[in-house]
Amino acid sequence: MQDTIERRTGIAAEADGHPGKLAPSAGAGDRAAALAQVAAAPGRPNLFVIGASKSGSSALHAYLRQHPDIAMSTEKEPCFFVDPAELAQAWPIMARRACSHEPEAYLALWEGRAQARYRGEGSVYYSQAPARSGVAARIAASVPEARIIYVVREPVSRAIAHYWQRAKEFQERLPIERAMRENPIYRDTSDYALQLAEYRAHFAPEQIHVFAAEELRRDRHRVLDECFAWLGLPGVDYAKADLADRHRSPPTSRRERFPFVRALRDSALWAGMRGHLPDSLVGKLRSAATVSFDKQDVDEAAARAYLAEYLAPRRAAFEAMIGRPMDAW
Repeated sequence: MQDTIERRTGIAAEADGHPGKLAPSAGAGDRAAALAQVAAAPGRPNLFVIGASKSGSSALHAYLRQHPDIAMSTEKEPCFFVDPAELAQAWPIMARRACSHEPEAYLALWEGRAQARYRGEGSVYYSQAPARSGVAARIAASVPEARIIYVVREPVSRAIAHYWQRAKEFQERLPIERAMRENPIYRDTSDYALQLAEYRAHFAPEQIHVFAAEELRRDRHRVLDECFAWLGLPGVDYAKADLADRHRSPPTSRRERFPFVRALRDSALWAGMRGHLPDSLVGKLRSAATVSFDKQDVDEAAARAYLAEYLAPRRAAFEAMIGRPMDAW
């Protein structure tokens, strides 16, 4: 998500280096019209990888796009079905991208591939209820025949990884144990029963495919073949390089050296400047503006213990919903 923006652009800006505008505060009528325009489009997306965050959705996006019958969006996480005001608050960089709120720009993510059997995208904000509210209902209203892929990860480790991502992006300043206790985004996103219930309320169980990131990591061919079979597609004869590990999180993180760094990084001013600066200068600015440190120097034990106790009954509820234990955890 935000880490992919940084990988493409340095400190961060628009994914293409060009400035953008935050999504206008559209009224209910304007938003409904935008959703209706997508719903009426013959080449609208019909495959959604909804997360979970830090569970390998970026790798899955790359694996799926190699299937000849699947066209994955050119922007991995457009977040179109997230409420624009919520997106502007949570991820202003993406909120400036036209594809997050303009139907024409969103549909253009599949330009030239509208005839593919499946047109897919993978926005992990789609499984972060209640912070990102009403997403499943919007998708169902626009694409009732949609197929939903939900990739999950051992819930405690996922929450910890989520914390480190948000800390790296200057979205989280609390120490790790306090963050786990005080910011519900980590607990709720790892509450897979809560997230799955959002989609079960709008889609039939056979429209939703769930598997664990650990299963994908251990046996990519089998898990992908099962996914393609669920979609009614033949398998893919992947080369070994096609299924290589992707997007491994680094052992280090960073924090702001100055309190204004995040505000500048998320600003339209920086978005406009970034496209005109050489990467070498951006790297120097990033080094000057941030402090790197080793994540192993931070004691996660108390945070993990709290999460394990909190999430144990939620894991049990999730396993009951899907009808199988998550042995990979």
